[in-house]
Amino acid sequence: MPRTSPAVPTNDAPMLLRLELRQHRASLSDAVIAEHSAAIRDHARRCLRLLRPRTLAGYFGIRGEIDILPLLRQQSFQGVHIAMPILERHRPGRMHFRSWRPDAPLSHNAFGIPEPEIGAPRLWRRELDVVLLPLVAFDSAGYRLGMGGGYYDRYFARRRFGSHARPRLIGVAHGFQQVPQLQPQPWDVPLDGVITEAGWTWFRGRSGS
Repeated sequence: MPRTSPAVPTNDAPMLLRLELRQHRASLSDAVIAEHSAAIRDHARRCLRLLRPRTLAGYFGIRGEIDILPLLRQQSFQGVHIAMPILERHRPGRMHFRSWRPDAPLSHNAFGIPEPEIGAPRLWRRELDVVLLPLVAFDSAGYRLGMGGGYYDRYFARRRFGSHARPRLIGVAHGFQQVPQLQPQPWDVPLDGVITEAGWTWFRGRSGS
């Protein structure tokens, strides 16, 4: 029987929901993660053929997150410029993106997550066309619950782009991470779409066409 994610109406809801879904995600077997990751990469390839990004930002998956590295390698070999996030050591809660190639050396941040080395070229917000980003939960309105650090919301706040269009933000998640409704905060930046093992979805008013 499919698992139904809970609705969470209280102020403690984001913390409790985050804990529950992170535990569920971390408990997935390697076989399930591999199966979901392969399906999502196939859907993402079709999605990216429509969007045709020149620069694609991704992430290094950890603890049950979807593995998109094979997709990023493929896109890189096809000439797409790949960017990866890096946490700023001297500005807590801040991140930016640097260029990444499959053969590039890596370092690790304070959370043990791989990152491009500090010498890799920095990419600016306006240079990113599509961003594939992880999440803990999402709802049908395109709101996303992350790990709680607020890195993506700060970086992609609309006011930071001025007259430049914000890149397409596409969440990558297991299907069970969809919840009935999240309570968005004023600073939350909604997703344009999401890809799960079942396919990809554009949210109303934010289609990829």
